[in-house]
Amino acid sequence: MLFLKILIGLLAVGLGFWLGLPGRYEQTPAEIEKAMDRGGAKRNQVKKVFTPLDWLRKDERASSRRAQRRYFKTAAPERKD
Repeated sequence: MLFLKILIGLLAVGLGFWLGLPGRYEQTPAEIEKAMDRGGAKRNQVKKVFTPLDWLRKDERASSRRAQRRYFKTAAPERKD
């Protein structure tokens, strides 16, 4: 029974490594250059999606929350002579 659990664990780790490998790159450099010459595609604008959490924060929008952030500030150390 213990041997079976160890075997299943090793298979799971092996599957995880196999799924984590980078994909195969099948385009030739000529095809890449042709695609680059055509230009990029237009970027799609993100559609605003209403969620149930929006009912809790009706007055407070994300843009106003972003303006209230306080960023980390650094200061030079004081000299002690």
